Amino acid sequence: MFSPKTRTRVIDIGLQALTVVVVAAMLFPIIWLYLTALKPQGQMFDHPLAVIPRTFTLENFGRIWNTVGFPQAFVNSLMVAAVSSLVSTILSLLAAFSLSRFEYRLKNSFSLLILGMQMLPGIVIVVPLIITLRGVGLTNHPAGLMVSYLLLQMPVAVWMLKGYMDDIPVEIDEAALIDGANYRQLLRMIIAPLMLPAVVAVGAFAFMLAWGEYIFALALITSTEARTLPLALQNAFGQFQIDWGMLTAGGAIIAMPPTVLFIFFQRFLVSGLTSGSLKG
Repeated sequence: MFSPKTRTRVIDIGLQALTVVVVAAMLFPIIWLYLTALKPQGQMFDHPLAVIPRTFTLENFGRIWNTVGFPQAFVNSLMVAAVSSLVSTILSLLAAFSLSRFEYRLKNSFSLLILGMQMLPGIVIVVPLIITLRGVGLTNHPAGLMVSYLLLQMPVAVWMLKGYMDDIPVEIDEAALIDGANYRQLLRMIIAPLMLPAVVAVGAFAFMLAWGEYIFALALITSTEARTLPLALQNAFGQFQIDWGMLTAGGAIIAMPPTVLFIFFQRFLVSGLTSGSLKG
């Protein structure tokens, strides 16, 4: 029989090995995507495990950037994701402040309604949303996508921010109000700075949700000028064949902004997600 110390060491080694396997399995598709995007067309159908190209080329990036309207789609996606994430973060912060700091008759009903919207699959609201936006002339327009993404982003964002705000002692509010601050100053000058990790985490989450979203964009956008990146990437799928070079290069381009966003804000993302999402 193994001694307790040896058994503990074996378990630790096993857990570390399992972690390495899981991380490798998660990273492999991403590494395959970027390396395949750098392959010439003649190497696309090499052995599936031949991940590293024999020669590297950027022609796939040039082709998809210049032939399917990727520059305009990139601008559209950036505008829609940035504006919707900013607006949803601000509105969610106000809603979380209301739910966390005030008592009123319909507070619990509002909380349950927001929670129910969080559990509702997005595909359920596509048809009524199309009809509503068409009635006000917002189909085939970035503003229509922004409204749609707000509906997807805010339920989760409100509960994340409320959970983080509940951890801030109410004594801080009372001290600020006694010193003469109003509720607007309390939120802007005291609570919001204390919640900076959660605010950044929610903003980044909302941005990534809007950046790569496909279903709502496909349902609402048909014009070339208003297409976002996932819609522009459809052009890599021909009627009889798939241009794997353009497809992988486009996927790599779409994956770059969220990757850069995570690298720059990972400290805020980790602390915000672990603190703000555990309560509420």
